[in-house]
Amino acid sequence: MTAPITEKRLLDAIAVVSEVILLHGAKYAPLLDRLEQELDALRSYESPVVRAQRHLAQRQSQSIGV
Repeated sequence: MTAPITEKRLLDAIAVVSEVILLHGAKYAPLLDRLEQELDALRSYESPVVRAQRHLAQRQSQSIGV
């Protein structure tokens, strides 16, 4: 079974890939790019419940202003 992707696991992987790049060259840069994208996505993720609450709050504030 695969462990869940966490911020710590991504940061650890970024550190390893960074060392690989320094030792073996920029040909491994796409791995670093991908890990950084995954980290950004993880950090900016909002749960569906939070997004739904925001949408309903916006709709309610718009209907009050009508």
